[in-house]
Amino acid sequence: MSYLSFNNPNRRQEVSRKRSQAPKGSMRKAFSDWLIKNHGDDYASELSKQRLQTKSGLTKLRGSQKTTDTPVVGIVGGGFAGLYSGLILQSLGIECEVFESTDRVGGRIDTWYSTKYDAKNPDTACLYGEVGGMRIPQFSPDMLPVQHLGLSLNAVLKRNKLVDKMVEWRKFYYDSDVQRLRYNNMEAPIIKQNAALNDLNFGKNKGGDLSEVWVTPTSKHSKGEPYLPINMVLEKVNGPFMDAFRDEDFDKAFEKLMKFDNYSMWGYLTNVFKLEDLDEYYDPKMGKKKDHLPYNVASYLETLNVGTGMYSVSFVEMVLALYDWEGSMNPYDHSDPNIYMITMNKGMQHFPDACRSVLNLEEGVLPEDGHRAQVEIGMKKGEDGQKGYSPTNLTEDAQPPSTVPPADPPKPVPGKPSQPKQRVFMNHRVVQVEYDPTLYDTNGGVRLKINAAKGTKKETLTKEYPYVISTLPNGAYLSGELKTNFFDNLSFSKARAIRECNYMPSFKAFITFKDQFWARLGERQGKGLGVGTSDRSNRQIVYPSYGYEAEGGVLQIYCWAQDAERMGALSDEERVNECLKGIAYLYPEAEADVYGSFAGYKPEETTKTWFWDNHAGGGAFALFGPGQFTNLYQTLLTPEFDGHLNIAGECCSVHHGWIVGALDSAYNAVNNILHQMGEKDKIKTMEKMWGRLTAPDVAIK
Repeated sequence: MSYLSFNNPNRRQEVSRKRSQAPKGSMRKAFSDWLIKNHGDDYASELSKQRLQTKSGLTKLRGSQKTTDTPVVGIVGGGFAGLYSGLILQSLGIECEVFESTDRVGGRIDTWYSTKYDAKNPDTACLYGEVGGMRIPQFSPDMLPVQHLGLSLNAVLKRNKLVDKMVEWRKFYYDSDVQRLRYNNMEAPIIKQNAALNDLNFGKNKGGDLSEVWVTPTSKHSKGEPYLPINMVLEKVNGPFMDAFRDEDFDKAFEKLMKFDNYSMWGYLTNVFKLEDLDEYYDPKMGKKKDHLPYNVASYLETLNVGTGMYSVSFVEMVLALYDWEGSMNPYDHSDPNIYMITMNKGMQHFPDACRSVLNLEEGVLPEDGHRAQVEIGMKKGEDGQKGYSPTNLTEDAQPPSTVPPADPPKPVPGKPSQPKQRVFMNHRVVQVEYDPTLYDTNGGVRLKINAAKGTKKETLTKEYPYVISTLPNGAYLSGELKTNFFDNLSFSKARAIRECNYMPSFKAFITFKDQFWARLGERQGKGLGVGTSDRSNRQIVYPSYGYEAEGGVLQIYCWAQDAERMGALSDEERVNECLKGIAYLYPEAEADVYGSFAGYKPEETTKTWFWDNHAGGGAFALFGPGQFTNLYQTLLTPEFDGHLNIAGECCSVHHGWIVGALDSAYNAVNNILHQMGEKDKIKTMEKMWGRLTAPDVAIK
């Protein structure tokens, strides 16, 4: 995911406006420091209390178990938070079991493959699309654990001769100067490189609602370079915070941002930001200096940059999203304005499938595997004492630019092949998580009730563990079971956090065409076209970054918030029809022949639409509302039941909607359990293998 886009012709300018210095820290660490400083007394007190109450170290715990192979941790959910938790525990020699309710792993990492898909056939190898997450910033320090995981998995898969399971990254083309835009009944679409001075029919003289002062080109304060005043607003809104992250103490900069956590993005624009804050871009015709931005200006910014209703989320959330986008840029060359994103070759589904393959082996990632992977991507210095970036699992098109120095990792450790050992159980739906203080010699434990499907038969299982990590989206904790709640007796604060944590709806559709008219008309064949945008409910056309050698191909439609809700309310075929109309709106040329090129409505063969998902429980990903970073975040991260239950998932992170958010939360949960058991040596081993993430719990010794 990322809901932030570069549709506004000046947004890319905003992101790269000041790159003479790299940001000085990790957003994750800054938030952790802020959390400890502002909520540390209660937070640290609760964690310390839990860790003192429970004294079941691993050695003592195993003494009360039947065998050393008896699982210590039960994991609810086979998304990335659950899989990563399991992989870390496996690497530390701590047994676990993962229960996934469906017939696949990955959660919201889910690739749709047409029934005609064939990876070996050039004409059909492109017939797929990403239902869930579809890209990651290539160089972001906060995002590097995702690539670290892929390299670590490959080391295990290679030694076990599972080469066909190894994962590979290819380039994702998100931005293009020739991507199309069309708004407000414009006579015809335009391309991005011609959009900077176009009012897109938002001006009153074109039938829109913006005063001409906002959309009339001027060069008054740009050294002769013309601009539209409205396209400079977000630079002035976000700029002070982004500059603070670069120029000031990183933690102080984050504290400055958190002062506005009680505002939504819309609220900040219309109740905090003043016209005088536009500085050199201010014009008296806009209104008085002390006036706030007009509704119509906020509407324009929301329409072009995200979608209807997206500005209802926290202002902090939107600034964090922009910061994550800066991770798309080259940190080794601050003069490089390009965006670098990658995606999984042949579909993101291969990534969680590789996790499952490794988890179902007796032995997983070795300390040497994890250390080498960190060096390959610049998380650690190499043998030469320098950081570089040269992972071994990039396709040719995803290779870094020449300004990026290569890494100097140690030689890989061959290791020994492993025997199979099942830890991931498919079609096992957990319907109840119950804490019992009498389990494990009265140290306490958690009992799981599981509905397991085996062919046409179903059975109910009961499992007990000293510790449980639950990784479901918060909405999925409504089990729908008769007389049985998923959780009982949660603390007031935890129950409230799960209930109130805001999730964002999302809609995606995949539509197959017999002819790639977008490649013929796009002047960028073979490289991807980026993202076409409009104000229709379908919002975005995400062009494929692959398969341009084929005759046909798949276009992906993507939108969020109210736009997604309205698309999702339609029937499946009606959704496809709306998407086709939206595509035709961006391609009105006769030679495009959108409807003639359409391969027909054949669900799963030519079309696929997705709205939320019954397993996601009412939203595609977490996006905090006003005040939720301040009031809910630390509660989500705090273990329940004297430390025996941890909640994980991307909602329990700063990086909402990204894979790395799930990974961070999983690391945090495992770290809690290790502290609870007093396993200091294993904490050190975890840090060596998987990196030393600065989660709030790590900051509390």
